[in-house]
Amino acid sequence: MKSSSLSRVLAPAAIAVLALAAGMDCAAAPPMAMTTQQSASTAPHKTVRVDSAWVRAAPPGAMSLAGYMTLHNDGHVPVRFDWAQSDVFGMVELHRTLTVNGVSTMRVAGDQTIPPGASVRFEPGGLHLMLMQARHELKIGDLVPFRLHFGDGSTVDVVAPVSAQAPAATKR
Repeated sequence: MKSSSLSRVLAPAAIAVLALAAGMDCAAAPPMAMTTQQSASTAPHKTVRVDSAWVRAAPPGAMSLAGYMTLHNDGHVPVRFDWAQSDVFGMVELHRTLTVNGVSTMRVAGDQTIPPGASVRFEPGGLHLMLMQARHELKIGDLVPFRLHFGDGSTVDVVAPVSAQAPAATKR
């Protein structure tokens, strides 16, 4: 993840828009801080589409959760997904679950390149966002805002519901 100052870049207005788009009352949205660097240097990614985003519900008191989604590159050039952030968590890392000799472990996965016309799935048992240092307890139905950062400096904002299981795949 980049510097800690970048871990709080969603402006209150942006989270209000995300909250409204998700059908949530703006007053219920988590507080967000903004850095002047963010307002001048990021632009929405034009070819990345996100669907089926969700955060797995965890037992009460859990400080780490996992986030899943599918990233689609609808463009004609490769796109590099570098990192993610959420003001609901102190740290977000890209991880991959590996099973070696019957033992599952997690490893930092690093950036992910999405070829033109292809998709990368973040799913249980594989690639996922490791959501650590929860700032408050999350329950089923809560919404978690994320900002995804790409190699060209662009971003995509995502709101993922907390759920016990994956949502039905988005039909296209």
